[in-house]
Amino acid sequence: MMIQITAELLMAVGGAVAFMITLYWVRRRELREKYAVGWIVLAFLLLLIGLFPSVLKTIAEASRLSYPSAVLFVALTLIYLYSFSVSVSLSNQYRRNIRLTQQLALLEERVRQLEQKLNTPPAPPPGR
Repeated sequence: MMIQITAELLMAVGGAVAFMITLYWVRRRELREKYAVGWIVLAFLLLLIGLFPSVLKTIAEASRLSYPSAVLFVALTLIYLYSFSVSVSLSNQYRRNIRLTQQLALLEERVRQLEQKLNTPPAPPPGR
């Protein structure tokens, strides 16, 4: 007996696998909860579309798209939106790291100047 592989089956299996992978990475603390929520939502939507393809078929008919085109459009839209939000978050984190690095350099310079005023030998930098 052969199982016929359909787009619905692939979406349902893909959603379930994505959900399990996301939980695994969160549990290993390799993926922050902030990002995991988005991936779980995407996996859940993929699973729902796989289990209830009639919803997507109705949307495809209403928007006058073929079913495969609608699946591709929805998938690419979700991937784009989530990737864009992650990019914004990473950009904010990058700016924060730059600001913290600059503040650390200023504080280290102040400590060096204070040590010179007190005429004491400088302490070795941490972690070196």
